[in-house]
Amino acid sequence: MSSCDSCGLPLSPKTQHDTGGTRCEPCTELATGTPAVQLAPLTERDLELVLAWRSHPDIYAHFRQQDSPLAWDEHRSWFESRDPDRHDFVISFSGRRVGVVNIDATDEVGILLGDFSAHGNGVATATLEWVCDRFADRTPLFAEIYDENESSKRLFERCGFQQQHSDGEWNHYSYDP
Repeated sequence: MSSCDSCGLPLSPKTQHDTGGTRCEPCTELATGTPAVQLAPLTERDLELVLAWRSHPDIYAHFRQQDSPLAWDEHRSWFESRDPDRHDFVISFSGRRVGVVNIDATDEVGILLGDFSAHGNGVATATLEWVCDRFADRTPLFAEIYDENESSKRLFERCGFQQQHSDGEWNHYSYDP
């Protein structure tokens, strides 16, 4: 079975035939939409940039398990020991890497735009819609969002996630179309 040239995930014979190439339908729609966004699997060459984003206090302030900048060895160890059912993607917009999105083995979704100039352009919405489409076979999908992160709560709600409950400072959302 061949893989999508963009996301690297397996192509179904029907998807490959319908799109006329080696890009899955969700990636084709994402790349030709407004905004035009592309996703690619996270690779070793992306680690330094992701480390910089994740080490920014305005970003890690919204993480449950991180409260300071990451160390390179810790970050690299995480990358090398990821669960095979976890998928991490780099988000590109206007030809540059602007963030990451992931779905882990428990179907929890996470997204961050580390390049603040990409905020407000619909990049996160297009990316999250792609995740919901591309991983529809794994629904329900989940997200855990810090209560003070209003923009993330709006993003996930806009994409069809519904708040299920709150656990102190954390809101638990699910997506099950």
